[in-house]
Amino acid sequence: MIKNITLALFFFVTASLGNCLADYSGLWWDPSKGGQGVSIFQNQNSICGAWYLYDSSGKDMWLVFTGVLSPGSTFTAQLLQYTGPALGTPWDINQVKSSNKGTVTLAFNTDTSITMNYTVNGISGTLNLEPFANDIASMYWDPDQPGQGVGVFMEGKNVYVVWYLYDKDGKDMWVTTGADLSLTSRKANLYEFTGPILGSVWDPSQVRPSVAGNASLILGNSGKIQIVYEIQGITGTMNLVPFVCSVSQRTSAASGS
Repeated sequence: MIKNITLALFFFVTASLGNCLADYSGLWWDPSKGGQGVSIFQNQNSICGAWYLYDSSGKDMWLVFTGVLSPGSTFTAQLLQYTGPALGTPWDINQVKSSNKGTVTLAFNTDTSITMNYTVNGISGTLNLEPFANDIASMYWDPDQPGQGVGVFMEGKNVYVVWYLYDKDGKDMWVTTGADLSLTSRKANLYEFTGPILGSVWDPSQVRPSVAGNASLILGNSGKIQIVYEIQGITGTMNLVPFVCSVSQRTSAASGS
């Protein structure tokens, strides 16, 4: 992901882990392939992840995966891509649909090293992941609009936010936003990115941000957050609450189940 993104936010922390497992929750990246990222949310031995990358045309896309982690293990999971309600239309959970785009294998080497081998649409590769923002990681969703989610990550005094959603055509897209950490309400730009074509030699100069809209984030009680947004000329509101990863629940924040 791109650094220097901060958010006006104090937030609820997801459930703590058992003593037998390391906590891999956070935003991870491969420094040699900056401009994309992998978010991981862990609740005991359940892991829910989202990978923010670029498709065969260089447009932003996201893929999600879930798995169960045993101490010292690797696990392999499907990489699922979602389509959903077109931006600005009434939310219809029946329009949230997934398709299998490949597989991912995560090898949890140490607390600060994950090897990620993937195959997406027949294209294989490897990311050597390191922590980007792993002090605190939380996942949020709007139960009235399942099938999308907001990841919130903290590293030192910096907070990083990634929101995965759907555009005017119902295609997956992701945006980032930031604001001053000392504030409790702030309007901030939402940034969308384009980048290197999937499977091409990684060229960080091709990672280009553009303003997709803006959002005001208002903090509530018990970790609740309200987002009032404008994206691509469409306005709306999301009422977010903390989401705790559970593989047995099929990751409702992503799947809408």
